[in-house]
Amino acid sequence: MTKLKIKPVNHNKGGNRYCGPAVLSAITGMTTSDSARLIRHVSGRKAVRGTSFNDLTRSLQLCGINAKMQSYDDVKLSKTSGPTLAQWLKLTVKERTADRVFLIVCGWHWQLVQGRRIVCGILGKPTSIRDKRVKRRRRVAAVWELTCPNKITVPTEALEPKRQRQIAQQWGDRARRLAKQLGIKIDIDRYYLADCGKWESHYWLEYEGDIDYVEEGVIEYHGHYSWHEVIESLEEIKEFKSA
Repeated sequence: MTKLKIKPVNHNKGGNRYCGPAVLSAITGMTTSDSARLIRHVSGRKAVRGTSFNDLTRSLQLCGINAKMQSYDDVKLSKTSGPTLAQWLKLTVKERTADRVFLIVCGWHWQLVQGRRIVCGILGKPTSIRDKRVKRRRRVAAVWELTCPNKITVPTEALEPKRQRQIAQQWGDRARRLAKQLGIKIDIDRYYLADCGKWESHYWLEYEGDIDYVEEGVIEYHGHYSWHEVIESLEEIKEFKSA
């Protein structure tokens, strides 16, 4: 078992500035550019802005890091009514040792906590949980503990642009086949992100019938930001229809 340690975010020149790549960088040591490439590799996205937990956990797994969701008897974690960061820190004071690293979603923002230190894309480097820049009143929506059974590895093959294009193509082909089986159309909107100089795609599921899968709670959204998210929703619809 390798002892994990949070590090300063490795913001290389022109690197991604969003919080998902930032926490991946702070736990692996990769640059935020490489972190964003790895997230694109597992998600099929053309650009990384917001990062889902599924995309982040798959990226962590490729680096040899596991994430286990945490639950607490006394409180329920929620983005709207969960404990504030200050309350969560007080609740976990005994379990937050220097040997344990926690990945948290707080105020729609990814952060890493180890003992009495915290780091995220805004802070830039590990700092005290009492730092004035830490938003202690934000709600904690979810928590995972990170562990590394062997050692941290950087999947260099996944970072190669050619390989990323191949993976994105494979995800897209799989999504289209599944959508065709279900009689669902995938409508793709492409738009230019001026702040990062890249094109992004938004994938919409269109279908006919009396059932609205979002209203029924089968899927969360009609729109998706990656082929991987599209496949997850299509598989949920397939399971619902076969039940």
